[in-house]
Amino acid sequence: MKRIIILAVIVALVVLAWTGAWLFVASQVEKQVANLANGDGVSDPKITCAELSTGGYPFAMDVVCKGATVQMQDVTAQLAEIRGSVLVYQPTHALFIASSPLVLKDAFSGNEQRLDFGLAQASVRLDSWRIARVSVHVENPAFYNTLPSDELIAKASLAELHLIDIPERHEPAKGLAALAVYAPLENLVMPGLQIADGKVSVEAEINGLPDDVRLMAEGDSIRRWQGAGGTVKLVNVQASDGENFIRTSGDVGLDEQMRPQGQLQLSSRGIVERLGDRIPAQVRNIMLGQQAPDGSYGQTITMRGGVVLVGLIPVGMVPPLL
Repeated sequence: MKRIIILAVIVALVVLAWTGAWLFVASQVEKQVANLANGDGVSDPKITCAELSTGGYPFAMDVVCKGATVQMQDVTAQLAEIRGSVLVYQPTHALFIASSPLVLKDAFSGNEQRLDFGLAQASVRLDSWRIARVSVHVENPAFYNTLPSDELIAKASLAELHLIDIPERHEPAKGLAALAVYAPLENLVMPGLQIADGKVSVEAEINGLPDDVRLMAEGDSIRRWQGAGGTVKLVNVQASDGENFIRTSGDVGLDEQMRPQGQLQLSSRGIVERLGDRIPAQVRNIMLGQQAPDGSYGQTITMRGGVVLVGLIPVGMVPPLL
């Protein structure tokens, strides 16, 4: 009998300790989320929740933000609800679910847009502090101008974004990592561009990233990326609508003055004809190149020393990012 009593006491103490620890963590999480409202909205975003709550006891930590608002300078984003969840025995894997709509307001221009969607979820998984995988999945997104009335800009049946660690590119001694990027967009409709059944596919690689996700939020992260020789390799970026397409590949980075540098190969079919008279013929020929015997167009875009060259023709300057 004594053993049963002792065991019951031990179990009760463990439950009380676990409950106390969970409540403490929940209070700290609420405090950290509430602190996001202290941003000035100019250099740091100001993030607020109309209603903030935590749950998931005993084996999960759920945070629910209803009426989420993000303000940055003149732009305000409002989301109906976002929910984040982490299992206490798997703290490096977080799940997020958002509820429609997302409303964007620009106080300077007076523009207002709305993004409607069905299911919207994301997951983030870390390996130690290195990104192992980030995935975003959105079903039936539809983007509208809402002033003076709803006007469809674009809609699709599916939009996804995946960032996947490339283990063989990890350099622990230098603290560097690389990510593969894959982003498809299916059944794209854009009335303004007469796109009825478009598809977009992005395949890329980002090299020279820090292998500690905490460093990515620091103010000098872009400069550090440049110093590490970071590049974005566009393996294949393609947008198509039926037989018409535009495709690009190449490498882009930053020079010591933080100006974009690199070279892109551009190919297309049917884009010149679709643009029609919207762009002067001379500009179209410069940007998309001359027509090949198979009906496609090809061009090379080079960024070097702050100058943008289309083919061999300088067409503009690009300022430093910082």
